[in-house]
Amino acid sequence: MRTVRQLTIALALLGMVPGCATVQTAKRFAGVPVDGASQPVATVAVENYGYYLFGTIPLIAGAPAYPNADTCRLFQDTVTLQNNLTMIAQTVKAENGKKLANLKTTEEWTGSFSLWILWRKTLATTALITE
Repeated sequence: MRTVRQLTIALALLGMVPGCATVQTAKRFAGVPVDGASQPVATVAVENYGYYLFGTIPLIAGAPAYPNADTCRLFQDTVTLQNNLTMIAQTVKAENGKKLANLKTTEEWTGSFSLWILWRKTLATTALITE
């Protein structure tokens, strides 16, 4: 009985820190060209994070199909480079861009806040969208 109660409390606490997938864009460049003749359309920043038990078992992760929404995926590993690139490609189409420049991805694992039992994986990708 005690184990069931502890598991229920742990799942409730995890529900308060859901995974998240976000896409942000910035468009004000004041007419400054990039790499010679290319005109920038937007800068895009994508971030997806999730929580993993012992750094291997996915518990809660962002829902890349619904960025910027309060949705998450339970027990699915959606924090991948492919999902970040898919979110960037959707943004390129939405902004009527033609090319990407300065594509950069960083991956960060943090587990010390929970004595290395619960790990947070963050995958962030940025790029410049040009004409």
